[in-house]
Amino acid sequence: MPLFCSNQWSVRLAGRKSNRKQKNSQRHFSFLRCLFYFRLFLPVLFVLLAASVSAQEVCLTAQQQLKQIKHWTQVKTIVDGDTLHLKDGRKIRLIGINTPELGHRGEASGPFGLQAWQTVRKLLATNKTVGLYYDRERKDRYKRTLAYVVLPDGTSIEENLLRQGLALSIVVLPNDRNLACYRTLETQARKVGKGLWQLPEMQWFQAGKLSAKAEGYRFVSGRVLAYNESRKYLYLKLSNNLSVQIARKDQKKFKHLESLVGKKIRVRGWIHRYKGRQNLRLRVRDNLELID
Repeated sequence: MPLFCSNQWSVRLAGRKSNRKQKNSQRHFSFLRCLFYFRLFLPVLFVLLAASVSAQEVCLTAQQQLKQIKHWTQVKTIVDGDTLHLKDGRKIRLIGINTPELGHRGEASGPFGLQAWQTVRKLLATNKTVGLYYDRERKDRYKRTLAYVVLPDGTSIEENLLRQGLALSIVVLPNDRNLACYRTLETQARKVGKGLWQLPEMQWFQAGKLSAKAEGYRFVSGRVLAYNESRKYLYLKLSNNLSVQIARKDQKKFKHLESLVGKKIRVRGWIHRYKGRQNLRLRVRDNLELID
């Protein structure tokens, strides 16, 4: 009997040890699986957190937005995502962003143009009151008032559109007051492919592969093949058809351009055609990025 009990106890003990091994093995496997997924998604988490933290650092809070307001007014018509008509007769062009055109009179809207318009309409659905504050230049060439537009709760319409990927961050000098904030929000939306940033035409194009017919606002990367000067302009040649064009009056912002020859850059801006060639006009240093 003692021997039998001893053997029975040994079997039970061995069974318990086996169960413990199985549980430990399962726990170890679960731990490894969790570690795998954690390492897989950690870079994405870092990107989102970094964008969020940097946005908090460079963007105004709602309370700070409200403190900037010069006066309050009423919106009459939402023309598109970046243009409003006020009840006092003024036409407002939002500073620092550009949204796709909204089709009028039977014309097709640009990609996400309708969504941008609908977003602004939704923001103003219950209250047409907005606050305005300004930058150094108050009017554009179309005599529209240039302003930053804020809701009564401190929400910036410009920032809202950028966060959703429904607007580009653009700079028309000298109005660059919120440039750091807007570029940060744009980068955040681009990294996760929101709105406009899922479109092929909004990606970085290799200069040599850019269509010879391409015009409008573009994002281009390429190696600088040559540096040239004319009486009015400085040029960085990126391909046989495309050059970055910088006016001499803006030269102080772009020191040592000749040192960029042979280096790879990213540049963004409006492309125009002149004598069969494409020129990407560059006025803002933040639109040029050295990537090697």
